[in-house]
Amino acid sequence: MRVLLVAFWIRMTIGYVAQMIIPQLEETLPYVALIFDAVIVALGLVTIRRKRDIAVAAVFIIVSAFSPLFVHRLDLLFYLNGLRDFAGFLFVFPIVNYFIGNDELRDGFVKTVDRHLLAFLILQAPCIVTQFIRYGAADPVGGSLGTMNSGLISTLIYLISFYLMQRQLDRDHVLSSLWKNKWLLVLLLPTFLNETKVSIVYMLMYLILLIPIDRKAFSRTLIAIPAIVLAIYGAATAYVVATGGSEGDVFSLDYYMEGYLLNSDTDDAERFARWLIEDDVDAAAEGLTGDVPRFTKMLILPDLMEDGTHWTIGHGVGHFKGGTITANSAFFNENEWTLTGTIPYSFHMLVQLGIVGIVMLVAFFVIHLGFPPRKGMKRRHNLQLYVIGLLLILQLYQDTLRNTHLCLILFFIIMMSWNWPETVANEGEPEL
Repeated sequence: MRVLLVAFWIRMTIGYVAQMIIPQLEETLPYVALIFDAVIVALGLVTIRRKRDIAVAAVFIIVSAFSPLFVHRLDLLFYLNGLRDFAGFLFVFPIVNYFIGNDELRDGFVKTVDRHLLAFLILQAPCIVTQFIRYGAADPVGGSLGTMNSGLISTLIYLISFYLMQRQLDRDHVLSSLWKNKWLLVLLLPTFLNETKVSIVYMLMYLILLIPIDRKAFSRTLIAIPAIVLAIYGAATAYVVATGGSEGDVFSLDYYMEGYLLNSDTDDAERFARWLIEDDVDAAAEGLTGDVPRFTKMLILPDLMEDGTHWTIGHGVGHFKGGTITANSAFFNENEWTLTGTIPYSFHMLVQLGIVGIVMLVAFFVIHLGFPPRKGMKRRHNLQLYVIGLLLILQLYQDTLRNTHLCLILFFIIMMSWNWPETVANEGEPEL
């Protein structure tokens, strides 16, 4: 457990330390990420026990190796480096299950992780505030993870806060319980100091799913609606004030469909459109560079996939990882402007593994959210619904699921979305 916690804290804070305190460390960031992934793989191999986890890892490795190694003839090292994007899927569940699935280790492990998650949540406030002072409300406000991690840190803040709130929520006295744990809501405020607009959606999910799902849920919902509306209005107002309001249109449908998702009002909009419509437009010659908007990338997919083979099995694992540990692929060099920047996770999966990858992704979460770790276990509906909502959002929002450190937290919470007897009896406010 100590090795896991040390690796966790180094990985989750090195970005801020290197960029805000010791700039000389910034060159080491890719190697720290590589070492962290290696630690997770090593711990996963040591702790893997369940037939379920072994089967998931074996099937994924066999299927994912076919396209890059046998169809596209990519190097083995290129493929192995690309597998790092899926290290969390292959090895985090075995690690978490090793501790939670053990009746003797479970209680101490859960209490320890809860304390560290709370400490991580608290740490984000000073990190985000200092970044906001230096950079303003923008993508560089990424908390302890470092610059350009605004989406990832906001996702983690809401996920951790909601999990801890669910651990401490008294289902029979919801309002008094919320007041007692109001500090978990206060710790959400730093997410409005960057331009992560999805925070509004996360907050909406958070507030709605705070209402326990049971026979009293309908009446509780009616009582809670005014408070939810007020909270969302307050959050929206805080966002506009913090970010300058994006010219006042940040909450309009036109803004999201044109300015945010399709980026129709940028100087490059006309050239992006030409690339989509005209097959003979050369992206490099046109100078199409920079962060192409999310939905534009989804519209570009048919041009990237080319034929039925690519739609089925993709271009192979590894095209999003080149440049530091291994050289960029020819496919990446030709399409760099579409494979960098903000990438929806469904785009990430389709390009590398095609429809087969999407099927494996869906099957993976169906296995872990649909079937209990042990027979007869009951699910925590609110927590599982929040996780499902988050996963659906990420498919069209960001490729943060490729980050092993996100998976470490997310998959722990998925395991805790099942009612383990000892952890239910010992729930309470985590102590630092």
